[in-house]
Amino acid sequence: MQGLLPIYKPSGITSYDVIREVKRIIPRGTKIGHAGTLDPFAEGVLILMLGRATKRFDEIQTWKKTYRSTAKLGAKSDTLDRTGKISIQQMANGIQIKPKELKKIANQYIGEIEQVVPAYAAAKYKGRKLYEYAREGVVVPEKKKIVTVYEIEILDVQHYHDSNHGSEVEMRVTCSSGTYIRQLSYDILKELGIESHLTNLVREAIGEIKLDNCLSVDELNSSNWENRLIMQ
Repeated sequence: MQGLLPIYKPSGITSYDVIREVKRIIPRGTKIGHAGTLDPFAEGVLILMLGRATKRFDEIQTWKKTYRSTAKLGAKSDTLDRTGKISIQQMANGIQIKPKELKKIANQYIGEIEQVVPAYAAAKYKGRKLYEYAREGVVVPEKKKIVTVYEIEILDVQHYHDSNHGSEVEMRVTCSSGTYIRQLSYDILKELGIESHLTNLVREAIGEIKLDNCLSVDELNSSNWENRLIMQ
């Protein structure tokens, strides 16, 4: 058995949890891997590689990825997303964003950029993952990487005037593999003097493989899931 199996990973489980589900239904001994992890809180396209297709990892890493994110304004998270420790920095009714101004700043991040790797990331320092240090409260030197952002589209800006619901910005980003969307969103909004964190993140596409091509985890129990393997 071989090929690419696109799965819609739901929020709340890890990418490896999806692999465990697939291992239950494929022949024992079949090689399996994924072509780019998604954080547990994120959802969307997850490409699994079966059999000889596992050798295509490096190729798939060159494919562009598209994400849709929603950022809540006025509240900071130590993980830059909703799973972290949240601290309110600004009242919701005190935040106003002009979409044209936001777009102008976002455009400055298009192209090849140097991005700070978030403290809560799987990147390693001295053999240990950064999030392991962060959970222990240990500060390590800031790590940076070069990524490419191809397009940033501001989809929506919502202003809420009650203190219980922070205003939100929704954007779509097309970028290279390895780009941290939560860091990108945070950096763009920080230039406006606004603290923020992601409440939602959906990977909409990897290359030409989009959400419509994906099986849900529940559909793995159907008898025709093998027909959804992509052979290239």
